[in-house]
Amino acid sequence: MQTAKFLTTLTMVLALALGAPGIAAAQTATHNGHDASALEIVLNNGAKWQGDQNMITGMTAIRDTMAANLDAIHAGTLSADAARGMAANVQKQLDFMVENCVLEPAVDEQFHIVLEQVMEGVAALKNGKAQPGAAAIVHALDAYGKHFEHPGWQTLD
Repeated sequence: MQTAKFLTTLTMVLALALGAPGIAAAQTATHNGHDASALEIVLNNGAKWQGDQNMITGMTAIRDTMAANLDAIHAGTLSADAARGMAANVQKQLDFMVENCVLEPAVDEQFHIVLEQVMEGVAALKNGKAQPGAAAIVHALDAYGKHFEHPGWQTLD
């Protein structure tokens, strides 16, 4: 099961990294037999999900990348080069989290919902769609903060 999950995730990451969002959409359509469109992030019986240090490290770095560019994002002045740089930084963290994933299956399923939205944002940033890409990632970060235990987490305003 872990090998299948890893291969599915790796395929998604590679497809997005190679700029093939159609392939990524096909790969993200299912996760452990679930239709991605039917998956909805929820709390763990009313509590936030407990992840691991790899998740915390990666998500902190993604948040820091977005925070460093927040003024340009809000002003609508984020250049295509800056957007591609943000995409590369975020992709690096996605790769790190995928390569080091040891989450329990229920946590992993919920976290993948967040990661899929981050991946969509990365694809948009790579394709020169700075505002929608950044908005997707910021929205994913907000959902992450509401659903996962992360000491010191602060939403982006």
